[in-house]
Amino acid sequence: MSGNTSSFGDSPPAYKISGSSETSAPDPSRPPNETTQPGKSRRRRRPADSGAQPKNQFYFVDSSSSSKEKRAHVMRHHVQEKRKQRKLSHENLQLDQIQDPSICQAKKDSGYDKDTHLDTPLSGPQGPPPEADSSLRIRFSNVNPPPQTFLMRQLGSPRTMLDASRKDPFSSLPIAQDPESLELVDYWTTKLTYWSGQNPYVKNRIFRTAMDHPVTFQAVILTYCARWKAQLHGTRNSPEVIRHVSEARKNIEDAMRGITQVPPDQLAMALSGMALGEERFGDKAEGRRCLDLAVRLTRSRSGYNPAVDVFLHYVRYIVLPGHTEPNLADQKWLLSFFWGAQDLMKRQGSPDYLSHTPERRDAFQMESPLFSLLSSGPRPSQVPQAARKYVVRDAPTQEISRTAALIYITTALWDFKDSANKCGRFLSYLSALVSHHQLDREPACETLLWLLLEQGCDPDLQNHERAWSTGELLLTHKQLRPDQQFHFNEILMSFLTLRAPIRGIDIFEKDLIPGDLWK
Repeated sequence: MSGNTSSFGDSPPAYKISGSSETSAPDPSRPPNETTQPGKSRRRRRPADSGAQPKNQFYFVDSSSSSKEKRAHVMRHHVQEKRKQRKLSHENLQLDQIQDPSICQAKKDSGYDKDTHLDTPLSGPQGPPPEADSSLRIRFSNVNPPPQTFLMRQLGSPRTMLDASRKDPFSSLPIAQDPESLELVDYWTTKLTYWSGQNPYVKNRIFRTAMDHPVTFQAVILTYCARWKAQLHGTRNSPEVIRHVSEARKNIEDAMRGITQVPPDQLAMALSGMALGEERFGDKAEGRRCLDLAVRLTRSRSGYNPAVDVFLHYVRYIVLPGHTEPNLADQKWLLSFFWGAQDLMKRQGSPDYLSHTPERRDAFQMESPLFSLLSSGPRPSQVPQAARKYVVRDAPTQEISRTAALIYITTALWDFKDSANKCGRFLSYLSALVSHHQLDREPACETLLWLLLEQGCDPDLQNHERAWSTGELLLTHKQLRPDQQFHFNEILMSFLTLRAPIRGIDIFEKDLIPGDLWK
């Protein structure tokens, strides 16, 4: 809110409190044994030379002071403090009740709702004390904040809004929202979950990035949650879904035509969010079209935007492809990847290599957290029974994320094949990452995949093309039969654990490509 220094979090002006300048110490000229008659209040006068005295005076108690004097002093001090508190509270209440035209207009434009007793637009939990600077702001709003400072009141319903009793990992919303939209925000932050759990780190990162622009927030958060909410209630095109989908589509179309100015990164993220929603709840062909547009926007620009690129790759990975057969070129590329991974295992499994890089031997052993995350087998859900209705249906994100993580890690180890130092540092970073995010206690392959894509490792270990090649290999993997997908994962996992697979590449190759196709 440039050009305006007044906002919800600014400190209020200082107000003079009546009686606050009066001293609470007893009159030194009064004999110690003189007491005030009961039923009469005696007002002490300031000494004539009070201007030279400090503002606060203290009454020191010693053994010669009577107990009555001590009690009288304590009571006077207590009454003065109560008067100060009441005075401050009364003045703040008067400020909050001022109703001039500018404030009334701000309430209308900012989304105040008299029916639901919303006295402040949603900007996070209940505000801090007036003297503390607050970062809670309503962004992308054309409303200038009122010149007065208001006390933030408790939001109406703790079930459908982010209130002070709930941990809000976000600083603000990009635009003022109506109660229905606030409910969708609450769905995202507190209810939306996978079978592996809520994956709060992933949700929070997506939410924060979506807040960078209203178009992105509309497409990624509100539209997706409206569709997901309709699915919970057994419907598909509720009025809420129609409203949010139409608004998101219009925003994107206007940006694509140049009618409105939206940065390419935010537009790519909005298209990615629409692609995910269409793939799960709408038109899969439309979802693939949106995703292709997002990929073209991202690949055509120079530079790298970690937040947007990670979200795009994550969506590319977890969406399901159309019913197409893998072509021969993609199948051969998959096999070449396997043969390279096998050669890498033989090189890194040698005693000489392991003596210099023990992390390669220990990182994927059976007792390690990475083994429990990446190995196959039954995965009991971490979601409580009462919350399982909120699990995203018909979305095998856990298995897809596991496969993507296997491919990504194998590709990274291939990048470091000529440097034992880089390999050791990467595996140490990976183990520390799992421990830091407590994935050893609450395994979630979705969060592991997201962390891999973020590339928080040392710069010399990063490679932005690694995510793109992982996505291409994963796309071919998705087109395999389920038994072939399982065999693929088992081979990669055996390579990571430095063990020869029970059913090797030869068997996989014969099953994948008949002999006559090699001619």
